[in-house]
Formats: sequence, structure tokens, C-alpha cells
Amino acid sequence: MKSIHLSVQIKKKPTPKYIFRKTLSLNICAALWIALFAGPEAHASRVDNLELFSHTNEDHQKLNLDYNGWRWLKKKKTLVLGTSLPDYPPLDISSSNRDYEGITADYMQIISGYLGVTVDVRRYATHMEAVEALKTGEIDLLGSANRREKNRIDLALSNNYLDDRLALIGRIGISLSFDDKVARIRLAIDSDYISEAAARRMFPQANIEVFTSTENAIAAVAFGQADAFLGDAISSQYLISRNYSSHLDILDIAPPAQEGFSFAINADNPRLLNLINTALGAVPEQVKTEIQTRWSEKLLFTLQPLDLSADEKDWIKKNPVVNIAVSRYLAPVSYFDIHGNYFGITRDLLKLIERKTGLKFNIQPHPNIREMQESLKAGRVQIATDLPKNQENMQSFLFGRPYLIAPYALVVRNQSAYPDTLEALAGRTLSVAPGHALLPMLREHYPLIRLKNAENNFEALAWVEDGSVDATILPAPIASYNLRSRDNSLKIASIINSAPATASLSVLKGQGQLYAILDKTIRSIPPDVIDSVTNRWRTNAVIAPPSWRDYRQIIFKSVVGTITLLTIALGWGIYLRRQIMQRRAAERELSNQLHFMEALINGTPHPIYVRDLENRLLICNDSYVKSLSNEGDIARGLSSAKTSLERSAAYEKDCQTVLQTGQPLLRDREVYIAGRHQTIYHWMLPFSNSEGANQGLIGGWIDITERHLLLEELKQAKNDADEANRTKTTFLATMSHEIRTPMNAIIGLLELSLKRDKEKYDRSSIEVAYHSARGLLDLIGDILDIARIETGHLSLNQERANLKDLVESVIRVFSGLAKQKNLTLKLDINESINYDVLVDPLRFKQVLSNLISNAIKFTENGGVDVVVHSCLLADDQLQVEFSVNDTGIGISANDIARLFQPFTQIGGTRQHARSGTGLGLMISRNLCEMMGGQLELDSEIDQGTQAIGRLTLNVLEPRQEKKAEVLNSSAANPAPILGVLVVDDNYANRLLLSEQLIYLGHSVHLAENGAEGLALWKQKIFDVIITDCNMPVMSGYELAKAIRVIESAQNRVRSIILGFTANAQREERERCISAGMDDCLFKPVELDTLERFIKRSAIAIHDEINYSESNKFDLNTLEHLTGGDLNILKRVLDGLINSITDDLEELRRLNKNDNLRGLSELAHKIKGSARVVKVRSLIKHCEALEASCHLDPSDSNLPAVVLALDQAMVGLERDLIRQRKKHFE
Repeated sequence: MKSIHLSVQIKKKPTPKYIFRKTLSLNICAALWIALFAGPEAHASRVDNLELFSHTNEDHQKLNLDYNGWRWLKKKKTLVLGTSLPDYPPLDISSSNRDYEGITADYMQIISGYLGVTVDVRRYATHMEAVEALKTGEIDLLGSANRREKNRIDLALSNNYLDDRLALIGRIGISLSFDDKVARIRLAIDSDYISEAAARRMFPQANIEVFTSTENAIAAVAFGQADAFLGDAISSQYLISRNYSSHLDILDIAPPAQEGFSFAINADNPRLLNLINTALGAVPEQVKTEIQTRWSEKLLFTLQPLDLSADEKDWIKKNPVVNIAVSRYLAPVSYFDIHGNYFGITRDLLKLIERKTGLKFNIQPHPNIREMQESLKAGRVQIATDLPKNQENMQSFLFGRPYLIAPYALVVRNQSAYPDTLEALAGRTLSVAPGHALLPMLREHYPLIRLKNAENNFEALAWVEDGSVDATILPAPIASYNLRSRDNSLKIASIINSAPATASLSVLKGQGQLYAILDKTIRSIPPDVIDSVTNRWRTNAVIAPPSWRDYRQIIFKSVVGTITLLTIALGWGIYLRRQIMQRRAAERELSNQLHFMEALINGTPHPIYVRDLENRLLICNDSYVKSLSNEGDIARGLSSAKTSLERSAAYEKDCQTVLQTGQPLLRDREVYIAGRHQTIYHWMLPFSNSEGANQGLIGGWIDITERHLLLEELKQAKNDADEANRTKTTFLATMSHEIRTPMNAIIGLLELSLKRDKEKYDRSSIEVAYHSARGLLDLIGDILDIARIETGHLSLNQERANLKDLVESVIRVFSGLAKQKNLTLKLDINESINYDVLVDPLRFKQVLSNLISNAIKFTENGGVDVVVHSCLLADDQLQVEFSVNDTGIGISANDIARLFQPFTQIGGTRQHARSGTGLGLMISRNLCEMMGGQLELDSEIDQGTQAIGRLTLNVLEPRQEKKAEVLNSSAANPAPILGVLVVDDNYANRLLLSEQLIYLGHSVHLAENGAEGLALWKQKIFDVIITDCNMPVMSGYELAKAIRVIESAQNRVRSIILGFTANAQREERERCISAGMDDCLFKPVELDTLERFIKRSAIAIHDEINYSESNKFDLNTLEHLTGGDLNILKRVLDGLINSITDDLEELRRLNKNDNLRGLSELAHKIKGSARVVKVRSLIKHCEALEASCHLDPSDSNLPAVVLALDQAMVGLERDLIRQRKKHFE
């Protein structure tokens, strides 16, 4: 009978429209019957007396009432309970028209027993009539009262005997909740339960449809006349589970309302109200639970929110929606109907978890177990249902508490010949899903059974049905359900003796919080509730009939097989046709390739050839034959022919190298081919067959004879240009040297003549000669500047200088010249220019001097005005503008541009033309541009000229001028008389320098070359040595190096060495200093310049003398200690000198290695020696070093202290050496 019933449900399941039409027809028929056969009294209000029918067996107990209460009850004897149509199941059920039963009836039976009274039940046609009866006293109380009677002042409500929970009902598959307040839906309500206004407040956008009963409203939703129903959860669940479980579902449930279901009593009867409340309060909780579970689904009474921890609640708050993988074809556990709605035991369990935890599950159907496992591992879902609990899955997943346990069943064809046990399946084929929980057991205990994997249950059962396999293993509930739909073609042969199948929820390991929530929830659900769910779906499952998708593997394989055969046949024909076409195309392509290669090789204008491993010629192009037309064998086409190039030993060696290494070779060669010498760019590369073996080489060359000749000519031209440049430079240096040398003597002697006696000589002639020589010297300087500018070697030597001092010094130089020409020379300078700036002072004064000199030169009347203004800019920069204005002859606009070309003069008179070189303005402009500025001229004929220069200079921080004693040449501070050695191979220069130094008051010794000067220096101590740089026998550089070596080796006092050269270039000074000189003098040298250098040397010597005096030791102390013995005194001096030398070397080594401890110990040692000779300054320096070594490095000035001690020891060493020479040599 069950099989027939299920078959009808699946194949002939009534549609919602059919049920609705049937229900409507029955209602119409009933109405017509009443209209035809009922009497006139039927239209009047009628009251039915019903019998109270209770299903509870609660033992009656006596309540603790007062005397008046019992007296009232004894007098009352009977309570009249009112109810109304339509019924309100499961609270009020009177469909038999005889009995009154339901939840209210069960509670009324218990109350009557507690109070010792009987109960009469009266049923009224409408709820309003029942209420009126209560008000008039026809009945004592009214059952199933809720929020409808709350606001009536003439009624009083008892305590609740049942919670009232508002529920939202909808068709399976739709998503709707109380939070969707703006949903535009058709909402059905029962007017006797909730008012339209209250429903409107909850769903403002909904279209409210009012029905007279809960059942009519729910039916309207089930059959499509409304989208959702808003009513109480108890009655809704009761009606759904009995009539609409395949169509409707509770979408959302609100928390229990404060006003539940209770009894309504007339407000004038407080005694009865008190008695009813007392009786309700005495009902045990167990009895209440029994009544609730009797009349409603047990699931509804397990919706109490789960007691979650704070961490679990926080996890749910962060993850409100969880993706879950479910099986599509696992009825009745998990499946989808033909409309895509989700059903089954798992579905009800998930709904229960949602309501208890607040989680929302996003259902994602999967056709088989394998895809569910992949989705869970990939993180596309967080939960999977009904996975087999095997060893592989247990390594990756956590399995929750099972909610379904069932044995495995062996399913075979319904034929007697088929095996009925696993033992009988030996040698036969068994279909199981991949990862089946029984696979390890089957492989271990039944190795002879052939296993075949099926995608899902449908595929496995289809294979058994069509004979592809002999049997399959399924959980018994799933097997039983599926067999009902297969017309007895299959059967359950036996139950497998193994661990049972389980259905549970699985999560990935690491999802411990989610696992704990799920496990806690399932554990909180009573087993009888889970059994209730399971039993409901064992008989109510309505699964979608198998479609082609369920057999897609079989269909796919069949289609693939057919297509494969057709494809092979068609492909073979296409292949043969393509082979023929490809062969013809290949022949054409090969022919084209041959023609292309022939054109490529013969069209190449350079020789190309191919030779095999025996060096036989295989292929060559026309250029190869043409270039070797004079080679006889080549011209006759002999394969063994070789050119003169290929007969050379170098060529043979290169060929072997290319064939052995497999690397190309490219090089230039000098060859003799076709009767002439050629330079070729020769290349060779190996070629191999398809197996990679070398077959010979391909070669060729490019005639680069002309290019080689051009490169040689270019190289020669470059060498010639370099040589010309070197010649020019040599010429300039030679000119400078050769002109300056005689000019030095001329200017020096003339200057001396002028200074010695102004009466005895023709002063006018001497002045002309002197100024002519000065002009010639300026010419040489300008020519050298032009050479430096053209070669890019002119550079600036920037240093700190006061701009105001520079300008005023230039003005002072030209003030005398202006007076001679009766011109005024005015300076307009603002005080803002009085800054220290970074500038090349020599070049700045050169620019300003050129401009002022030109202005004075070309001005006969009036004067020259020099204006210098400045403006301080941001970033510490000074904008300087200087102008030189004269009232001279002026310059035309056409001539101004020409003035900045070398050796260009624009004429006034011949005298003016002969008085300059035409280089000054060009040099001045280049110097201004090098200093980041510019120089401009503005002039008019006979109106004068204005030269304007602009520079931007960096301003330096002002520095504190150190007060130092300077040796002056005045009588107050007479300069010391120095011993000077002059070394020069030119007699005139020696004479000049000698006379100049004697004039300055110094002692002079002369030497003709470096060797003679070195010999004199060894015999006598000189304070200053002035040496020419380029001399025969020994140059000045070699002399300086030799002196410095001897000074270092013999600890001699360091002499001041000055170079003396006519090569007035910056590089010459650097060369002199590198050779050990202190500075360099350029010929010709004037008395002022020579005096300045000698004074500087005197200052250095004076400082050294003062330093030595401060470090002078007490020789009397040593004489006292040695008893006046000179031999002992000499040995003591020698010991002190050697000790200081060693200590000085150790001091420098320790300082280099930052050895503070060693420095402190060495300072203590030196201090002991200094105390012996009583050198106070040395003792002071030692004590300072000891103190610095014990300070924090950041707080001490250790480098300066070490340097001071080093200098003191050097001074003491020199003093000791002088004392030894003075007394013992």
C-alpha cells in the first residue's frame, strides 16, 4: 500500500490549482446544500453545545484555595467555556460538530479537575457573538484569547497558557523576512488574529488581503493568490504539516509576544480570574510540554535561541551568511524538486540551525560528493553536508554530530539469479560513489569485487538497472525511497554488516569556531525532534523525476562514442585529402624556396660559398666567382679548387676551429685576391644536418678595403690635429717662457733704476721701456687666456673675498692713471655690497680692470664713473651689478658686436689702435659667463660708452678675524734678515733676484743649477730657497724632492722652497707643490710680489721659532745630571732624540687605530721624559691627551689634542737636533 501511495504522489501529484479548484467546489456545494435543505432558522444565529474532549491524563490535585474560593466553586459547579467558528486549530477544533478538542480543551480539562467543577462548551457562529455572550454572562470564559482582546476594557485576560509567536509563511524557495519592510508583496492575514493596521505597520509597501480564517489565508498563499501569510506560528505550522508541507514553509518567526494565548473572562468576575490563574500556575511544565508537542510539530518548540559564547556571537556577527554545499540527488535526505526548491531532512535541520543561531545559509547544490569536497577545500563553501566519513576526508575536514544514522543496503536487480551478499559478488562489478566510506573495507576484505565509480545515486542505480554493474551500496533510507519509483525493477538484497552510514555537517580543519557553533546547535536539538523530522520525510519526499542530467554520464559516453567514430571516419578522409594538398603545396613551396635561395645567394653583392668537411666547394654565388675571376680553377668550376685565401695556413686553422667548436668566426683579414691586395671582413659558420652533425661550413666576405683606407686617413687626420694642438700648446708655453725670461730682467732692472736714483738716468725713456714691457707682459697673459678659453681649460679658483675691498683695490690702481690724463674717476658703491662672497678675486678684478682701463684709454675729457650696486636674494645669494661709464669717443651700434671677437679693435685714432690687443672685452665677457653672469655694452658715437656686468654670487657667513702678529716692513716691526739661496741657470735672472733680495735686506747665495744648489744647502742652513723649475743637470723639481728627502732622513729643519718659472699656468703651481715646494713665483716678479712672499716665509719661520722657544728644554738640568761630562751629555741627547722619534711614530700609529688606552699610556710615558728636560708645554699636551682618552668620544676633542702633541714633539725634536749640532759638531 505504501508503494502504491508513493507512486501516486510522484507520478500523479495533484497540482496547487487542482487542489484549490476541488476545495472551492466543495465549499460551493456545501453552501448550496445549506441553502436548499436548511430551514429558516439556519439563517439565524445558532449556538452549538459541544462535549469537552481532552487528550491529557493529568492527575487531579487539590489547589490551595481559601474558603470563599471553594465556596464559590461549590455553588458554581459548572463553568461554561465559549468558542466560535471558524475553528482555530490546533487550539480550537470542533470539526466533528460534537466534540471540542485541542490545546485549549486540554488545559480546560486540567483546570476543571483542579477546581472540581464540570465544563460545558458552547460554540457560536462568530467570534463577536462569543464575546457578546461573555459580556452578557451566557458563558463564563472564552478560550484562545490573544492580542485581539487585549485592549477591551470589559474583558480580563488570564495568564498565558501558550506563547504567541508571529510567523511569516511563504512558498518554498522564496526569501522573505520581517526585515524586508519595503517588500512589495501580497500579504494575507486572518482578521481574527491581527488587524490590517498592525500588518501595515510591519510591511508598509505590501498589498494587504484579509481572510476570515487562518486556513483560508494559508491556502491562498499555497495556491498563488498571495505571496505570504502573517499569522501565529502554532496554527500555521499545524496546517502546513498536515496539508501544505510540499508547498509552504515558515520563512521567519518573531520572538514570543508578551500577550500569549489565554482565557478571556468578564472584567466583573475577578474571583474567577484569580481561580483560573491559580489553576494555570499549578500545571507542571512537563504537562505543558506534552500538550504543546501533541498538537504541533516538535520543531516549533525547539526554537529557543542557543546560548552562545561571546566569541561565537562575534563570529556570527562577522559572518552572517555561510555558504553550504548540499547534495542535489540524495532523497529523502537532501534533494530538489522540479521547481528547484530544496527539500529533505538536511533542509529542515538547516532551517532549525538558522532559527536557533541567527545564521543564514546560502544553499549551493552539487551533483556529487567529489564536487562538494572540491568546493569545501577551495573555500567556495564553508560547510558541506552528508560527506562520507572516510580516512581521506577525516584528514581534511571536521565532522559534526550525526543527525541521521542508517545501515548500508546492497541493491541488485529484482531477479533471483542476482547475488544477495558481498561474498557472492566476487568476480562481479559493484558501483559506488568516489570516496565511499566502505571502500577501505571492500578493498581489504573483498578484493575480487570489481569497483566502478558512479557520479551519484541515480547513475549507480541506472547502471544496476541496465545491467552495466551487478550491484550498488546505498544507505537503507535512500535505497528504500529510490526503489519505490522504479517499478520493482530493483530490490534490496541484504543489509551490509559494517559501520552504519551517517549524515552530518562537515567543515575544513581550522574552522574551529564554526564547527563549535554547529555542534553545539545539533546537540541542543532533542533526539525525538530529529526523529520527527526524519519520519516526516521518509514518506513525504517528492523528488523531481530523473532528467537527462541524471544520466548525463551514460548519455555523454554514448554520444561521445558515436561522435568519435564519425569523427575518425571523417577525419581520415580529411587527412588523406589534406596530405595530398599538403604534398602539392610543399612541392610548390620547395620550388619557391629554391628560387628564393638562388636569388638570395646570387643577388647578394658579396661573395658567399659553402664547403664540406673535405673542404670541397659545394655552392657559391656569382659574386664569389666574379671576385675570383683570375683564379683559374674557380673560373672553370672545379669543386676542389681553392683560392689563395683558402690555401693559407691561418684559414685552415680557422676552419678547424669553427668545425670543432661549432661557433661562428668573424675577423678582418689582409689578403691578395684577384691580383690585388684587399682588406676583407671574413665570416665563417658551421652548418649541420637534422641530427646535429656538422656537414661543413658556410663562408663569405665583404671587401672593406676602401673603408679601411678611410679609417686610416681619419686616424691620420686625428693624429695630425692632435699634433697641431700639442704644437700650439708647446708654442704658447715656449713663447711665454722665452718672452717672460728676458722681460723679467728688463722690468726688474728698470724698476731698480727707478727706485735707486731718480736724477742720474733718463727717467722718461726708462718709464716708456717699463710700461712697454708691462704691456707686452699683459699681451702674453691675454694670449694665454684666449688659448685656455678655446681649449676649455680656463677655470676659476673661487675663494672667500670681500666684494667691496676688491672693487676699491681696483679703483686705487687706476686713480693715478686717471689723474695723469686729468680725468675724474668716481666710485658709487652702496654699503649692501660689503659681504664676503665666493668668487675668483683675480678674475673679478681682471674683468673690472679691463673695463676701467678701456674707459680711461678712450676718454680724453670728462671722466669715468664706476657704479656698483647689489641686492640680497633668497638662498644666501647676492645679485651684483657693476657699470663703467665714460665720456669718451663712443662706439657705433654696428661695431659693438665685433668688439667681442679676438684681436678686434674699433678705432679712434692710430694711437688708440696701437695701444691694445683687442682681447680684453672678449676675455672679460667669457669670464663673466663662466661666473654665471653676463657683460653688455651700450654706446653712442661722441656720447661715451657704458659697460654693464651682472653676477650672482654666493654669500658666505662672516668669520671672526683672528688677531695675529704680522711681521711688518716698517721700522716698528722690522722684518728678520733671512738667508736665501737663489738657484737659476740664467745669469740675468740670478742677478735680478740677488739685487731684489739685497734691496729688501736679506742675505743671498747663488747657484747655477740644482746640483750646485743642493751642495750649498748641505753645507749651510738656508731659511728660503728660490729655484728655477727648468734647469740643466738638476731641475728645480728634482732639487725640491732631494731636499725634502734629506730633511726627513736627517731630521733637519724644514726650509721654505719657492719655485720660479716663466710658465704662468695654473698647472705649473700644482706641479711645484707636488714636488715638495711651498709655493711658486711667476716671472717677471716685482718687488712687491717678492716682498709679500718673503714676508709670508718670515712669518712661518717666526712661528716655528716661537714654537721652539715654548718647547725649549733645560740643558742645565742635563749638565747637572751628567756631572758636566760632555760625552755622557751627548749620549743622553742622542737617546732623547731617538726616543722622541720612536714615540712620535707610535703616537701616529695608535691615533690611526683609535687605540685610546695605548694613547693614554704613551702620553704618560712621554710626560715622564718631558719632566726630565723640563719642557712645560710638552707636559701640558701630554696631560691634555691623558684626560681626553678618559672622556666620552662625543665630549672630547681628541684629534686636535693629538695633533697639538704631535707638533710639540716635532718642535722638541728639532730643538734637540739644533742643540746637539751647536755643542757637539
